[in-house]
Amino acid sequence: MKLKTVSALVSVGIAALAGYGVYAANASEEQKWIMLGVSAATFLVLLVGGFGIRYADRGGSNITILSVLFTVAAIIVNVVASLGAFHLAPYVIASGVIVLLYVGIVSAMAKALN
Repeated sequence: MKLKTVSALVSVGIAALAGYGVYAANASEEQKWIMLGVSAATFLVLLVGGFGIRYADRGGSNITILSVLFTVAAIIVNVVASLGAFHLAPYVIASGVIVLLYVGIVSAMAKALN
């Protein structure tokens, strides 16, 4: 595994902007900060894991596609939490499950590539 520096930095920037977007979309002060932290961390893992790391010389496109799919799922969770009635536990659990499933699948895929 190698870190692709420019792609990783762009991914960190996009994750920070996505976190700020979720922060700005919410009215409650407590909800803003919780969603900022959780969404920024979720997008950071998904984007850096998919675009900022080279797992092998060949076969990394499957991990990139998986990252895009999980990022779309995270966007859906954040939009639903922002627009609907906010409940902390389901939001954190859904975001955590997305990240943990992603890390587990990517770990298995990276192991198979090497």
